[in-house]
Amino acid sequence: MNDLPRKRGKQSAQAAALTHDSIIQSAIERFAQKGYEATSVREIASGARCTHGTLRHHFGSKLEIWKAVADTVLEHYQQRLMPILMAASLEQDPLSSFRQVVRGFIEASYHNPMFAKLLMADNEGDPARAEYLKANFLRLHEPIGVLFERARSQSPALARYNNDTFFLTLLSLTFFPLMLPAINDLLGDTPAMTAEHQVGHIMRVLFGGSAD
Repeated sequence: MNDLPRKRGKQSAQAAALTHDSIIQSAIERFAQKGYEATSVREIASGARCTHGTLRHHFGSKLEIWKAVADTVLEHYQQRLMPILMAASLEQDPLSSFRQVVRGFIEASYHNPMFAKLLMADNEGDPARAEYLKANFLRLHEPIGVLFERARSQSPALARYNNDTFFLTLLSLTFFPLMLPAINDLLGDTPAMTAEHQVGHIMRVLFGGSAD
């Protein structure tokens, strides 16, 4: 008898977690497809198969939903890159370590191209969203920048960049082809190329020579 309330409570917590995740997934899809402004809270709720009231209970506002989506996207990159960055601090070859980090970033983007659309979406028009992204992305940008400065002394190809211009070039080469496949023509490739070939091509553009 005493076990029944705990069992029901556990089921409710699990259901709440599933609803929370469904709302985020629905928001990811709709923000990526339509943009933040054109997406309504009711559309997100419909995609998550929950009521408008339930969605408001979990998040309160569309901005809070967007922040949860942004956190999900950034966590995707952090999970992929932070172990590489931690290992890089012990490496004696900063250029090799930096190449691994850059490749990891590109591969993480191609693993979930919808995230590229979210990061490149209409956030600049909203200071709150733009600042939220900037502040959170600095968690990756700053440690990568330290490694970049060490690697640049070993690579003539990197000498033409500073930390910011390299990062912007990396974003452009990685995200634009995912958002607009026709832009692959500008890279000398075709939209039919596999993700592995695309990753290799971007690495050669950035570093010259081999993609390894």
